[in-house]
Amino acid sequence: MIKFSDADKARITAAIHAAEKNTSGEFVAVVARASDHYIFLPLLWAAIAALILPGILYLVSAPLAWVHIYQIQLALFVVLALLFLFVPELHLHLVPNHVKHSRASRQAKAQFYLQGVHVTRHHSGVLFFVSLAEHHVEIVADKGIHEKLGEAHWRGIIQAFVAEVRKGRVVDGFVDAIGACGAAMAKHYPADPNQPNELSDGLIEI
Repeated sequence: MIKFSDADKARITAAIHAAEKNTSGEFVAVVARASDHYIFLPLLWAAIAALILPGILYLVSAPLAWVHIYQIQLALFVVLALLFLFVPELHLHLVPNHVKHSRASRQAKAQFYLQGVHVTRHHSGVLFFVSLAEHHVEIVADKGIHEKLGEAHWRGIIQAFVAEVRKGRVVDGFVDAIGACGAAMAKHYPADPNQPNELSDGLIEI
């Protein structure tokens, strides 16, 4: 799991400051360790394994009384549930990719509202959201700037960010993505000396 040092956070904050100097738009960066606890699916897999066990024991003609089979079944459920829940790497492998994508995207949109990106004066707020556990990146833009730039422009910035992350340059990816967003915002929302700083400029970790 990626961890951001104080120096990393300072670089990202400086990039946000630099981007916002040239635009009246507002930019917010949020990093989530995970977008959900995913408790239900690991428990479901543990329950399925425990329910299948009696059938397997029957097929191999195991000489066990039903009460002993029940005890083994219960023990298997407890062991697997604890293993699936408390080993993060295994835990996430049990969750289908479409579920992880859906939960991360939902979290991105929730953060857009929770961080107040939707209430900027000119509807020019942009949220850059990264969910580490799901390897999910999303840009959520307010209606004013989104209508001017469109989904394809944001997708290009995301692809460039992902390429940097794959090279192990996570903070560089953040800085470049913030700069690209700021440049795009500045074209349609140039700097306004009377514009107050409405939103947080630091990296928000949740």
